Amino acid sequence: MSVLKNKITALVVVSASMIGFNSQAQAEDYQKLLNMCIACHGVDGSNEFDSIPNLKGQNVQYMVGQLKNFKAETRQDKTMSKVAKLLTEEQMQAMAVYFNTGKEQD
Repeated sequence: MSVLKNKITALVVVSASMIGFNSQAQAEDYQKLLNMCIACHGVDGSNEFDSIPNLKGQNVQYMVGQLKNFKAETRQDKTMSKVAKLLTEEQMQAMAVYFNTGKEQD
């Protein structure tokens, strides 16, 4: 594994461990989660890494399904499996909507 991939994995795991939606801090937590995803996938879902999928405009249900597959380890990727295991279905949905539309959920 490359040094860059190790650093990205560490960033994702540390950032994801700080995520948790509750009513008072939901906006801050959403932003932390979004920043974690953007770190690899890019602000608009496009990125420069061949090994990281572009999410811009991707179907919401497809993205949620893939996150569930990572969480269940039926789709293999060490980094994404670790991230997905920390996400609720609500968080998966929120990120999928963002990358599909380029906008935060209302």
